[in-house]
Amino acid sequence: MRARLNLAEVTKQVASCHCADFLTRPHKVRSVIEFHNVHKTYRVAGKEIPALHPTNLRVDDGQVFGIIGHSGAGKSTLLRLINRLETPSGGQIVVDGEDVTALDANGLRRFRQQVGMIFQHFNLLASKTVADNVAMPLTLAGDMPRKQIDQRVAELLERVGLSDHAKKYPAQLSGGQKQRVGIARALATKP
Repeated sequence: MRARLNLAEVTKQVASCHCADFLTRPHKVRSVIEFHNVHKTYRVAGKEIPALHPTNLRVDDGQVFGIIGHSGAGKSTLLRLINRLETPSGGQIVVDGEDVTALDANGLRRFRQQVGMIFQHFNLLASKTVADNVAMPLTLAGDMPRKQIDQRVAELLERVGLSDHAKKYPAQLSGGQKQRVGIARALATKP
């Protein structure tokens, strides 16, 4: 026999449970990334080449956001603007409530230490081992003892399935393995 749902009865049960307040109260959604009229233009051989037209964007906490477009559409530029590896030609970029376009050199350095970035072409140092590449952001930050760095690197390599490749060099890895080294490095500082 099939049970019939009575909407009024379900509503009454939901209203009487302890979760009713959670279900009915308005939730404040926190924005983690905002672009306000952000644009980027490069000057090449005396010509201005637009890489990103004026863009307004908001990414909320917990939201999964994809960027899709043709080659040269500005996808990488947009990502590099978020972590300020690129400086916008105009507009405002807000990350976790902080206007990152207004940061001075010290503020920008501190901000970048809190952001993990996985680069399209991995950007691994060929002369460094996998473990050394993952350790790099921690070593550069200079505020963690070597033993802790080694422990964190071991945890991250385990997490991405590359523990047995720690002493290898990038040239000895497949493209997918290089990508996973980049992921581990991006997570090293617990962004």
